[in-house]
Amino acid sequence: MTIIFWLIASSMTLLILVLLLWPLLKRTVAVTGEQEKTLSIFRQQFAELGQDRANGVLTDELYEQARRELERRLLEETGTTDTAPKVARRQMNSRPVAFALAVIVPTVSGLIYWQIGNPLAMTQPTAASLSAQGGPEGAHSSGDALEGLVERLKQKMAQNPNDGVGWGLLARSYVGLGRYAEAASIYEKAVILIPDDAQLLADYADTLGVVHGRKLEGKPEVLIQQALKIDPLNVKALMLAGTVAFNRKNFARAAKDWEQARANLPADVDPEMTQQLTAAIEEARSQLGGGQSMMSALTEPAAPAQPVGQPRVIKGTVAMAPSLAGKGSPTDTLFVFARAMNGPPMPVSIVRATRKDLPFTFRLDDSTSPMPSRKLSSAGPVVIVARLSKSGQAMPQSGDLEGTSQPVQSGGEGIAVVIDHERMDKESAAPAPLASQTGQPRAIRGTVTVAPSLAGKASATDTLFVFAREMSGPPMPVAIVRATKKDLPFTFQLDDSTSPMPSRKLSSAGPVVIVARLSKSGQAMPQSGDLEGTSQPVQSGGEGITVVIDRERP
Repeated sequence: MTIIFWLIASSMTLLILVLLLWPLLKRTVAVTGEQEKTLSIFRQQFAELGQDRANGVLTDELYEQARRELERRLLEETGTTDTAPKVARRQMNSRPVAFALAVIVPTVSGLIYWQIGNPLAMTQPTAASLSAQGGPEGAHSSGDALEGLVERLKQKMAQNPNDGVGWGLLARSYVGLGRYAEAASIYEKAVILIPDDAQLLADYADTLGVVHGRKLEGKPEVLIQQALKIDPLNVKALMLAGTVAFNRKNFARAAKDWEQARANLPADVDPEMTQQLTAAIEEARSQLGGGQSMMSALTEPAAPAQPVGQPRVIKGTVAMAPSLAGKGSPTDTLFVFARAMNGPPMPVSIVRATRKDLPFTFRLDDSTSPMPSRKLSSAGPVVIVARLSKSGQAMPQSGDLEGTSQPVQSGGEGIAVVIDHERMDKESAAPAPLASQTGQPRAIRGTVTVAPSLAGKASATDTLFVFAREMSGPPMPVAIVRATKKDLPFTFQLDDSTSPMPSRKLSSAGPVVIVARLSKSGQAMPQSGDLEGTSQPVQSGGEGITVVIDRERP
């Protein structure tokens, strides 16, 4: 782990140094003729956009979108958004500055990491990361290795007992091993050393609740309230506070806490978390709005077959149907979860793996329940769903591969789930305005020629524009390519990669016509004397489209 860390750190440091030193070490006395030519073309295009807006061809919104896209392309090609002619500047001797940066950046980075980082984590990975490295066959050996690492970390903490961060890391490692009682006692040491860490207090409360039989009343609740006093927007503390209120049938308070937790979720949070909170909020609201009897009616016939309070375990295997064996990649995320047949869609138990683990043997019980208030043991009949997700998110998406079991009344073994169908959302399954399905690539290929009557007109350096324009919509092209007259006859391909604006792509446009224009000025704006030709309407992607330049603009 140490070697890998230093390799990654060294590579990142070298990359930063290259980015910083390259502009200082290279010598660019003046803008080259090729760059000035590129800037000249972009100046013309900016002028064309302004003329289009002035003539009413483009609305202000379309003008701003097109200008932003043109500025993006200018930045990619020239490294600047300034189209003004460049004047050569005398270059200063920047080698001393480069040498100073080469020494200062690695030195300061190392000192900062040593001061505020966690060097201990280089050699002591968390329990969760280690447990994810092996499947069922290697679980025993991985567990032994993890136990050894945790013991080494424990010995280091004995030598440095005032390191609150280290105690927190050790406690989380014990949680990963499922040793909650030991984790709780270590959390106690950590919060004494770091009493104002809201996240640490919330983690401690959660672990103590597990030790107390998944009950948060008493000391766990005190810890939750302490965490909220320090950080009223701490998501985990809010979720736990909502669970306490829900268990006391204070549904208004539970809904309020969970709504606040949902509002403060990080932007990059797994959608599964949002879905779980939303389902919990709806459940609390249903109890609030006189839904107590309704919920009782729903849950009464769905009572578990085993006595209440007894553990419920569901074991089985997930396999892939032969018809889908070629789909997906080994790194696709596999979600296996139990969902109550009568109730909100939030899972009552869930585990994760990857496609390479198939056939996958799973076990679902209360320890894999995502929320303390909704356990597998207290749910009624469930179905087991297996989903392969390319995005790695539990939120179902079009293209995910799925399979569902028969209803499971209580705990059981030998449950077989076969992933046998591809998920198709309504939006993607609905007919699209194009002949091809929405989201599928649309390419139009063809040839541009000049009519014999115009063969003597124009010069070899005249610019050839070939573009697709939507028949019903603004005149701005949805795809465009350029060439010159000397390239005629010219074979073209139009697709999304040639769309000038991300918001208006060829694949999402309706029927189009293909226009070919020879311009003496080199500007896409049509002018008197330009030579043009237009194709027949093209409904979707196609090949063999012929465009004949057969007229001169008056």
